[in-house]
Amino acid sequence: MAITNTPQEVTVIGVNDLAQENKRNVSLLESSHSALSSDESTCASSLSSDSNSPRRRRRRAPRKKAKKTVSRSSNKAAAEVELSLEQQAQYVALDCEMVGTGYRGNKSSVARVTLVGWNGETIYDEFIRQDREVTDYRTFVSGITAEDMESAELTLEECREQVLDLLEGKFLIGHALKNDLKALDIQHPWFMTRDTAKYEPFQQVRFDDGVLWPRKLKDLAKEKLHRDIQVEGKPHSAYEDALAALDLYRMTRTKWDKVMHYKIQKTLAMEQKEEVRQ
Repeated sequence: MAITNTPQEVTVIGVNDLAQENKRNVSLLESSHSALSSDESTCASSLSSDSNSPRRRRRRAPRKKAKKTVSRSSNKAAAEVELSLEQQAQYVALDCEMVGTGYRGNKSSVARVTLVGWNGETIYDEFIRQDREVTDYRTFVSGITAEDMESAELTLEECREQVLDLLEGKFLIGHALKNDLKALDIQHPWFMTRDTAKYEPFQQVRFDDGVLWPRKLKDLAKEKLHRDIQVEGKPHSAYEDALAALDLYRMTRTKWDKVMHYKIQKTLAMEQKEEVRQ
């Protein structure tokens, strides 16, 4: 509604009345609007001068809350320190795909080796020539076909030497790396290894004994990364699996490395005590 003031009285005029009156007297409507603006300005000034006004406190509280939110966001961004290019080059994710040899394809043999860098770039991706007859290509899982094996030229030993060179002095990331390293006949320092199957916050208790068990990479990727990998009915991708393990590590790198630092220091202390006893 609008309010018009006269020296003798105050008259209250409804908005609907003003709309109807507008057709007959435009000047009256403009005058009423002018009076409304003047009165609202006076009311706002009065509220501003009243330090005990609850309306003023309600308006001020959200502004302070918004400022704090921005501050927390800024602090969080500042805490996330990006790795330099040199540091990024120290991380490599590994995944291998296998085929089956021997009776009914029960013996696993490395058929493809993939290494992925910190930013998702493919560092190494090679098919391995088999020195034994492949009895099960496991295509529905591995994605390996007979054509892939026929065109493969690299031997397992050549691949092993190349992978060793690429992993030297690097942090190795992957899921259930024990299987891949065993198939490649490679050993890597435990303190330079980040296995998402062994990281306790990624594990789960399966029985009532409280013992932690590894979870499937597929489930971790879905829960933590909101990403679908190893989709049923489609062959696995060595690149996708290596990248998923890498991204799982990246999201918890700071905490994970603190745990590893503690284990390393504890191991060194135990070794020093053992040396003193000897």
